[in-house]
Amino acid sequence: MFRNNLNNNIFMQQQMPTAPLIADTTNTTRVNFDDMYNYNVAITNIVYPSPNVSWHPKAVIIVPSDTWQYGVFASSVVHFPINAPIFFTERNYMPPIILNEILRLAPTGENVPAQVLIVGPISQGIEYVLMSSGLSTYRITSSEDVYTACAETVDFRFNVVPSVSEIGKKTIMVISGQDYSEGICASFYAAHADVPIILVQQNSIPQVILNFLQSNKGKNFYIVGSPLTISESVEYQIRNSVTGNVVRIEGYDPISIAINFAKYQSPFENFGWQHNTRNGWGFTFGELNKWYHIVVSVLFAHLGKHTPLLLVESSNLPTLVRDYLISVNPYNPMSHLPPYMHCYILGSFSDISHTTQVEIETVTNIGSKIEHLM
Repeated sequence: MFRNNLNNNIFMQQQMPTAPLIADTTNTTRVNFDDMYNYNVAITNIVYPSPNVSWHPKAVIIVPSDTWQYGVFASSVVHFPINAPIFFTERNYMPPIILNEILRLAPTGENVPAQVLIVGPISQGIEYVLMSSGLSTYRITSSEDVYTACAETVDFRFNVVPSVSEIGKKTIMVISGQDYSEGICASFYAAHADVPIILVQQNSIPQVILNFLQSNKGKNFYIVGSPLTISESVEYQIRNSVTGNVVRIEGYDPISIAINFAKYQSPFENFGWQHNTRNGWGFTFGELNKWYHIVVSVLFAHLGKHTPLLLVESSNLPTLVRDYLISVNPYNPMSHLPPYMHCYILGSFSDISHTTQVEIETVTNIGSKIEHLM
């Protein structure tokens, strides 16, 4: 009898269905989508859950879905006074899910050039679809050349709808226009602080960007990336072209650069995330294979918990990231009281694994004893 019951229990355990993985944990929120457009809409639903919220957007930004540069340098347009999420579209076709979400958001168009701001070579057919749906449009740039488009977008930021941020009026970030891996973390700060981004090549500066430097030589410039993506000769050329301060925020790989940016505090102005203390912070975690997840998720830096971007590997929380999180985890003997940590996970379980999410949960949980290891 005992053997039969034991065998039945074993059989029942083997037949029990595996519980589905839950997207969220106590301290993490996962945007659990693979598809670019469904993911895009999920982000705006999280940040703008209703068109009736007081922070609903004045405009939306549309960028081509096939080229990372447009979304990255458009990220500073996200900030106030515009308050505009980024949407992807194909150049000659707007997916209905994107159009429907723009209509759900019902951007007000108040004190901005139009309800829809176009950044990139998007067809007139799409513009016609938007206008036929009752939306006004404004082309910030239509250029196929990403460097020209970048300069035109920053010009819009400075001269058409000026920043409400003091730091955004006098500061510019410089990243590689050829390799996004080291500079994409700058897009989160652009959306957070309204600081525009310009693109350069590893070993040269396109003429349109050189002209831009000459016109803005009094501003301060922060190069985000190592000499692997922006060479020392390009840095030297920037220093010789401007009269403002030039600083490089770097590291030995994209992971360390993102951490150094999250920690950075300028010695001469209020630039940088300055996430260096145990005060309780929010972070967003992405992985580099899905640049489009990162680009539209800059909303997490603009509204809500105002998070910098940290980079992880799909199935691993890098030791450097783990140690950094522990170093800023609030020391709080009363773990049921604030301050708290919170993290956004960008993508599905195939993008960032459940194991990695649990590791992030563990090191950001203020009830854990791990903070006492420091």
